[in-house]
Amino acid sequence: MTEKQTENPLDLWRQFITDSERQWNGFFKDVLGTDAFSTAMNTWVETSLTIQRMVADNLERYYSAFNIPTHGDLVALGERMKGIEDTLARLEAALAAAAPEIAARAIPVRTKPRRTKRPPVAAHPNGAR
Repeated sequence: MTEKQTENPLDLWRQFITDSERQWNGFFKDVLGTDAFSTAMNTWVETSLTIQRMVADNLERYYSAFNIPTHGDLVALGERMKGIEDTLARLEAALAAAAPEIAARAIPVRTKPRRTKRPPVAAHPNGAR
């Protein structure tokens, strides 16, 4: 048997992949490494950012016209709510530390709701109410 016949078929595949990868790397190095490509990519990114800004500005105008809150409005509202909750927590902690007996009375105790619906009246055994 010759050496060619005993060669592993996977070695041929591995060599093919390695050669293809080397060729693609050379091609992309030649193409992507040029000033023309760099200029084209820079122009494309600037155009994309300009379009994004225009869309965002137009959406904000539409949201304002229809009185719909924007993402920025919701974020600002969330930050304000967080500030209010933090202040309330500090006040509760200060109240509990200053006068524990008053704090215990000030915190409402949840009770069961009043029962307003009456159960149906049971039928009288001889049919009369």
